[in-house]
Amino acid sequence: MLKICAQCKCGSCLQIFRSFGPAVGHVHTSEALRAGLGAVVGLGLTGLLLLSPSIDLEWGRYLVAPFGATSVLLFAVPNSPLAQPWSAVIGNTVAALVAVTVCLLVSDPLIRVVASVGLAISVTMMCRA
Repeated sequence: MLKICAQCKCGSCLQIFRSFGPAVGHVHTSEALRAGLGAVVGLGLTGLLLLSPSIDLEWGRYLVAPFGATSVLLFAVPNSPLAQPWSAVIGNTVAALVAVTVCLLVSDPLIRVVASVGLAISVTMMCRA
């Protein structure tokens, strides 16, 4: 039985608790603020484009999730392979083309969602995006 107390000298208690911690290393406050500000600026500019009179606001709502997810990658983990220009631009473009194609070909809403996500993942992986 594992003894968990302040008098534990072996360090095993601390080791067990550390294993539940995050896998990401400590981030400096300025780096976290820079990432957050980058996302605010990027999504703010996207929002301004969506407010253009020539764009239908109903369609603009669908852009929030992919742009939000891409913002996390670009600004929070910029060295990730998924945050590189090819993955960000081609990945979003290919996924959108797949989703639009599925929506034009499939009438059932549930099948549209499931097929769009599954095919988008497969096609973007094949494009190495």
